[in-house]
Amino acid sequence: QLFWEKRLQGLSASDVSEQIIKSMELPKGLQGRVGPGNNDDTLLSAVASALHTSSAPITGQVSAAVEKNPAVWLNTSQPLCKAFIVTDDDIR
Repeated sequence: QLFWEKRLQGLSASDVSEQIIKSMELPKGLQGRVGPGNNDDTLLSAVASALHTSSAPITGQVSAAVEKNPAVWLNTSQPLCKAFIVTDDDIR
């Protein structure tokens, strides 16, 4: 499924007392505006899944053409985000 992350939108993790766990903040350089209706929580799910299921580096969508039509120009092995570089400040 091309936009599988959309199925996880609106869902949150909770602890044993059913308190919703606050979502992580993503680095400023990581922008998830590729594809229809994506938000930061959807991007977090996609990045976590990519880290878990593949040993390949995560670079995001590197083609500029994906902005015009994500369904056609999408690299399905990468999360739905613009290409990014992790800096030392991001790690700190």
